[in-house]
Amino acid sequence: MIKMFVTDLDGTLLGADHYIKNEDIDALKQMIEDGTPLTVASGRMDHEIAEVLKRVGVNGHRVSQNGAFVFNDENTQIHAKTFENELAQRIVQAIDQEPMVKTVSTADQTFTKESNKYTDMISAQMFHDIIINPELNDQVGKTVTPSKITLHGKEEDVVRAAEMVKQQFGEEIDSFISHETCVDMMPKSINKQSGLRQLIESLGIQADEIACVGDSFNDVSMFQMTPHSYAMSTAHDEVRSYAETVVDHVHEAIEDLDRKGLLIKKEQAADI
Repeated sequence: MIKMFVTDLDGTLLGADHYIKNEDIDALKQMIEDGTPLTVASGRMDHEIAEVLKRVGVNGHRVSQNGAFVFNDENTQIHAKTFENELAQRIVQAIDQEPMVKTVSTADQTFTKESNKYTDMISAQMFHDIIINPELNDQVGKTVTPSKITLHGKEEDVVRAAEMVKQQFGEEIDSFISHETCVDMMPKSINKQSGLRQLIESLGIQADEIACVGDSFNDVSMFQMTPHSYAMSTAHDEVRSYAETVVDHVHEAIEDLDRKGLLIKKEQAADI
């Protein structure tokens, strides 16, 4: 029986311009009402996940910034991890000359060195404004404590940058293409699976009792922890290869679990 349903946001539950399909909202609400709790696991900040949950009209657990922060549905922090100061300083210096937009995220803010049309485009997809700080590189590891460092750009630049980051920092950090337009750099051993394991341990749930759906390389780690994994049909071929099932929408994953008899029903909930 599935005791937790986990969904990614961008490209999965959340479409362009923050659009969420009514069918997905209805399926999530019915699933939660019947007794299966929801977790959102995303590269986004915790307050952005909370805003999406508010818009859907439900409560849920939150794994934010690819596992750097974990909160349960009672808003209790389960886990938090940021970069070591010296390592963060080395990373921002190493990527400074990359012809891409660089952002540095803390627990609740996002910074960049300069404003341009690309930072405006990135901001438009967030639920908060990017803070322009020309002195950012000098302040990282001092007054700015990063939990995620990101390179944004065109797909071909992202692929190249992802390889560069792995070659230079592969032993010290976790990095992955979280979207075709960005490479996320995280503290070592921080990913969606590590965040979810912190959460399920606190809740007394086993890994094979969760189901998950996502669309990007940062979702692969959670696909690998459960046989009940779903990839969006729009995902990269390699991402889809890690998932058990491919779907077009989040509600189709929920419907598939229901057909398999894996979701709790109202009449069963009282006995579990």
